[in-house]
Amino acid sequence: MKLFLTRILPLLILACSVFSAPASAEPQEPDEPAVSKFRERFSLRFLCDYNFMMVKNSAIGDEPLISNRPVDVGIGFGYDSLFTLFGSPWDVSFDFKYGLPFTTGNGHSDSKSFETGLDLFPGDWWLNANLRYYSGFTQNLEDSDADIFIDLTVVDMYFSMLWMATARGKFALRSAYFLDRRQKSSAGSLIVGGRLQRNWAEDSDGVLQYENDEYYLITLWGDVGYTYSWIFRGGYFCNLWGVVGIAYGREYAEDNNVLLPEFDGKFAFGYIGEKWSWNIVLKADYSMMFYDKYREEKFVAAFDILVVRRF
Repeated sequence: MKLFLTRILPLLILACSVFSAPASAEPQEPDEPAVSKFRERFSLRFLCDYNFMMVKNSAIGDEPLISNRPVDVGIGFGYDSLFTLFGSPWDVSFDFKYGLPFTTGNGHSDSKSFETGLDLFPGDWWLNANLRYYSGFTQNLEDSDADIFIDLTVVDMYFSMLWMATARGKFALRSAYFLDRRQKSSAGSLIVGGRLQRNWAEDSDGVLQYENDEYYLITLWGDVGYTYSWIFRGGYFCNLWGVVGIAYGREYAEDNNVLLPEFDGKFAFGYIGEKWSWNIVLKADYSMMFYDKYREEKFVAAFDILVVRRF
């Protein structure tokens, strides 16, 4: 982590500032639409994330399990108007990120991880299919100075549908987080949607008291929130995003009904140029699961850097 913060991160920020030189951007015309496309239909995406994941289970005390998955790097692509369906062009974006094994901290358990996602954009809708894999956690006990290593594997899969209900052609979520649209002026939108999610975990050390050391949960979510982008001179922008959700689920290993509240927050700052664009994103996701005999909390946070080149 120290190496990342002191050496790698400053170099990435410097590279982003070089790519964002205002001389590369063309001035907007007065009659340009509120949200405009770029001439290029294909974009290449370069990603670097610093991650944190915590699982806290009341059945094993107050000390949380912490993943040791610091740095992911990845690559992806985006393509405008891949096909037309229901009278609307569908644009696509695909990313794949993998955890760098040599960035794990000394004295902590190794964490093998990867994440991949497919995003589709028909009109003001955002459809997202995502797969996330973590393994290897560490717990620090109250009566001990040493960490213990937990052989825990967590896999999250979901498909979500979010509608920018009040975008009205003036707001584009993609401008802030995918960098493949240009938003002319500050605007925001109400967010409405939901998702179907499957969570699976295998606790080989038996510390979480899962039935047969496995956990299998399917949930159906309803989500609502708001997002707003501020547009500055020279191609710069920032965005705030906040969504709250609640779900009903079925945990199959122990035949439990589960109620889950959740909060998802994001902040983005970046630059959009004619060929190169970049952003930095801070995001955090918190959920709490209530079972018959115990409660479990999950907190996932990340600091993301995205650089996009259009062709």
